[in-house]
Amino acid sequence: MRKYLFISLVLRVWIVRTLITGLLFGSHLVLAVTTNPTAPAAIRITSIPVIDGVLDDLVWKQAPPISDFIQIQPTHGAAPTRHTEIQMVHDGRMLFVAIRAYDTAPKEIVARQMLRDADGIKYDDHVALVFDPEGRGRNGFVFRVNANGARLDSLVYDGVEERSDWDAIWNAEARIDDAGWSAELSIPLSAVGATDNDAPWKFNAERWIARASEKVRLYGISADKYLTSLGDAKDLNGIKPDSAGLGVRIKPSVRLNANNLGTSVKPEFNLEPGLEVFYQGRRNLSASFAYNLNFGEAEADDRIVNLTRFPLFRPERREFFLRDSGRFSFGGLSETAIPFFSRRIGINSQGIVSNLDFGAKVTGTVAGLDFGILGTRVEKGEAERAAQVGVMRVTGALSEKTRMGMIATQGNPEGTNGSYLVGSDFQYRNTSLPGDRTLDAFAWMQKSGNPGLGTGRAFGGSINYPNIGLSGNANWQYIDAGFLPALGFITESGVNRTGGEIGWWTRTKKGGDIIPALDWQTRNKLDGTESSVLLNPEIYLANAAEDFIFPEFFIQSDRLAAPFHLLPGVVIPAGNYRWNYFSLEAGSSPSRPFSMTAYARIGGYYDGRRNDQSINTIWNVNKHWGLLSGLERSDIGLPTGSFVVHTAKIRLNHAASNRLSESLTFQWDNVSEQLGAIARVHWIIVPGREVFLAANYLAAASGIADEPMQMQSQTSVTLKLVWNWER
Repeated sequence: MRKYLFISLVLRVWIVRTLITGLLFGSHLVLAVTTNPTAPAAIRITSIPVIDGVLDDLVWKQAPPISDFIQIQPTHGAAPTRHTEIQMVHDGRMLFVAIRAYDTAPKEIVARQMLRDADGIKYDDHVALVFDPEGRGRNGFVFRVNANGARLDSLVYDGVEERSDWDAIWNAEARIDDAGWSAELSIPLSAVGATDNDAPWKFNAERWIARASEKVRLYGISADKYLTSLGDAKDLNGIKPDSAGLGVRIKPSVRLNANNLGTSVKPEFNLEPGLEVFYQGRRNLSASFAYNLNFGEAEADDRIVNLTRFPLFRPERREFFLRDSGRFSFGGLSETAIPFFSRRIGINSQGIVSNLDFGAKVTGTVAGLDFGILGTRVEKGEAERAAQVGVMRVTGALSEKTRMGMIATQGNPEGTNGSYLVGSDFQYRNTSLPGDRTLDAFAWMQKSGNPGLGTGRAFGGSINYPNIGLSGNANWQYIDAGFLPALGFITESGVNRTGGEIGWWTRTKKGGDIIPALDWQTRNKLDGTESSVLLNPEIYLANAAEDFIFPEFFIQSDRLAAPFHLLPGVVIPAGNYRWNYFSLEAGSSPSRPFSMTAYARIGGYYDGRRNDQSINTIWNVNKHWGLLSGLERSDIGLPTGSFVVHTAKIRLNHAASNRLSESLTFQWDNVSEQLGAIARVHWIIVPGREVFLAANYLAAASGIADEPMQMQSQTSVTLKLVWNWER
């Protein structure tokens, strides 16, 4: 333990000293940059193109095309069957991109999505662009556009991980013509944190041709490489923003809220202003401030019935916290032992969201150090205290392939004082091992403190070898009984966990995948009272179009120290259990007009049985209309009781254009006996001028014994108008 404290102290002193030095002298630092004269370039222009998807502007006659794509699948290393060209220009404030995707059969182009941020865009004919403005292989951005001009953007963090729930203000239009399809994009340099130094960006691009299941890419063309692997991106010269202007974007909003808690309660109406201010400095420094921020337009969570004794992990969906979220990632952790989990701020255990009284965030790079600092205050709830919390994250490169960092959090979202956490982590990422292999590894340690609960520590690490041929990963976590990250997420304390997978990945000549593997998980309580083991042989079979079948067999054991209530009237007693079961999942490619995924599980469950079935469908009627549905059923039979769980979801999407979309979602389950209806309208009048309309209806059955059931309902409507001004 003394060794841990010494290493942690040395790391913190090094980072703090370097950060202070950078803050004091960073504005005078000059980076020694060697520009690659043969690298692609975005040329400087004085007249900007019209973003209409038609490449008839004079600027495109000046810009050199980038067209050196190589086929990844179905025939790895072959020349593409269809030619693709990308051109880029900029005017100091905006990056403009032209895409020409040639096709000999334009009528067969797959373009079924028009909805912004629809995951189905990845399965349409589309082009994806990856930019790393810092050029250091850690943080980047992905911009996807399909043949309809539908957009999907995402963050890249930790050198390869992607978050598609991030949004930027950018524009795209596309056209299908006799030669194939073309698109034009305009991306504000401020949206990607462009700086005015002379360092080249890193860049990559990929095209997907749906009906041929053909994927072509500029760089990193191994079949097991991800497009988001920033270490495989190459130099892009010529992009340097103007130093003119303040670099400030102001986003005021007005919200009209209406709430109705039932027929016996008078509806409540209120009008609230909101304000967000964003600053993008010219030395890779950005800041944002939010006042009275409401999250009514955020997507609702999927309804899930928890059939475990551990809390469920639900992803963050609110824009303020998603922006720059990659700066706060830690240790490669994604679902437990996370030191900072922004969803803990302003969302209680029932999923009720509170307004943000204010929030402030500063992120950037100083003297080679990435950092992020966030502080917020959440409004006081009916039975809660106002919460003031903060987090600071700093990372620095030790070499081209290694990084070290620290994190510190303060405060408790429940409003109590005195909670804190400190942690350190190390990352090694190498994308150029012999044979063009990739290896990614993390090691981390944390310490938490909470009033009345004392302190606790946690350690862990992971290694990932995601390559064709031998492929696998492993992770380990040691979490002592006193560890509780007040601003993070953890499934349980006082436990030692391991897990991983080892397999053999075969890529077929036609671009399909065959991956037999063995998964394992172990869990042991540190006091010796509980333990569990899971072994899971499996085989994944898929073709190039991503139709797949996935059979698995599970061997599981669990020793419980105390009984737990699984469902109403169903209790699993303490004791030793062992059971086996089989599952089969199969699905068709989302690139088809109608796609479906089905799942079935049959076999044991503790000292009884459990049979599950689910089916999810996606029907893209045309580029304007889409229907998604999901049904799940779990039939659980135990000596202490039986229960059948049903959940259902149906969602109707309509996109009148790339700027106007509506959705209507219904969700229901028979455990909570709640029916939820959610309607959303999003209208982008012009980029930066938006209207959100959100209506939520929740009905729940309630009653007293020997009396008829009654329905109680709650309705809320939020209208939000947003303007963005840049100076």
